[in-house]
Amino acid sequence: MTILFWMFFSVQVFAAEPELPMISLEKEQQIFTSGEVISFHIENAAKMKIVLVNEQGQKRFLEGETYTVTDFDLEGSYRAEFYANDNPEAVVTVDDLFQVQQLKEVEKDETAPSLTDIAITHDEDVLNSSILHVAADLADAETGVKQAILVVHSDSNDVEAELIQNHWTGKFEAKVPLEKFQLEEKLTFQLRLVDFAENEITIGLENTIQMYRPNEPHLSYNNIDITNDEKKIVQVGNQIKLTLDKYTTEFPEVETESGIKIPLKWQKKANEWIGSLTLTKELSGEIIHFQGMNVAMLVRSTSEPFAEINLINNTILTGLINPDFALISALSVEVNGQIFRTVRTDNNFKSAEISTTGKIILHWIDWDGQAYSKQLIQEIKPVIPVPDKEIIAPPPVIPNEKEPILTKPAPKPSNESSEKTPKKQAKKETSTKNNSSIPFWIPALMIIGVIIFSGNRAMK
Repeated sequence: MTILFWMFFSVQVFAAEPELPMISLEKEQQIFTSGEVISFHIENAAKMKIVLVNEQGQKRFLEGETYTVTDFDLEGSYRAEFYANDNPEAVVTVDDLFQVQQLKEVEKDETAPSLTDIAITHDEDVLNSSILHVAADLADAETGVKQAILVVHSDSNDVEAELIQNHWTGKFEAKVPLEKFQLEEKLTFQLRLVDFAENEITIGLENTIQMYRPNEPHLSYNNIDITNDEKKIVQVGNQIKLTLDKYTTEFPEVETESGIKIPLKWQKKANEWIGSLTLTKELSGEIIHFQGMNVAMLVRSTSEPFAEINLINNTILTGLINPDFALISALSVEVNGQIFRTVRTDNNFKSAEISTTGKIILHWIDWDGQAYSKQLIQEIKPVIPVPDKEIIAPPPVIPNEKEPILTKPAPKPSNESSEKTPKKQAKKETSTKNNSSIPFWIPALMIIGVIIFSGNRAMK
């Protein structure tokens, strides 16, 4: 039973195998010359292409079951190759099918091959990982096309690719990798053709291809663009976004100057990759960089530069700089248009003695190179001197001139006092009047005295 099973199975397998195509000569003649007709006997090749190939590689497509030798068929042994659809390799090859022996008087081929049509296809975006698919219709009615070379040219490189004939379609085809070219380059093409008589021609093609131009990395902070080669001051709690081209394969990280690496959170969009980073308080005071970019960012958790400012003795300003602002420089004090330098010790600063009065303005240059200033609530006030105490004497008492001089005398206790009192009074009056003009009554008394004296002499 086992033997019968294997005999039956072997018969079934043999019956399932397709019969191979066959070709042979109808006549016993083996050598042919120009003008002679070769007749063939062909079996099992209804859906196949038959190509006659000689020792030099010259090819003739067999149409039907006969072939007429031409003046341009090269001498030598010919074989037959059978090709099926979508199979670049020969299914069956029959060697030494016949031979051609030409006469010396045959016509020579002096015509170069020609291009009928060419198609260069590629993906929508041509990258240096892309492959060009080339298919050309070439014609050479004499000896036939021996070689077809496609030359791809750019500013950085030249690449040559040989086109091989597809025995099913008859087209010359090639796959050309673009790994040696750079993105954004423009590609131009030439086609170099050679026939079996060594006639050569180079054809410049009108086809051009623009290599893909990738989008440049795009960095933004709070949706505001950040240019390359820039220093940027950022705040804790805000977000940084890095947008990369859709074909990106390497994704950069954020790295601090202290060596900490921070991965971004990446999200794939239709035409781009977006990486995001939310600035945390742990990054406060750090300077961060993006790999492959020249952008540097200083992270701060406060926008106030100074933690403490004091005015000492109305002449010297001291203060403490917040750690986030430790990288500021050129700190100076301006009062009434005059600049006074400061001395820093770590984050403490002290101004020179201020010799003028007015409002106080602090000036500094930040880490990003920008100049800033701030007017303080403190103010240098002018010092008003306290006047010395002076003894001021009361003004002298000047008697009123309209006041009568002769008043009713007070009662006299004795003759002595009566005589002395008028003298003292007259002395006081004389002393008082020496400091002013002569009273009007003195001249009047003198006139009355003269009149009385004159009258007494006349009576005598």
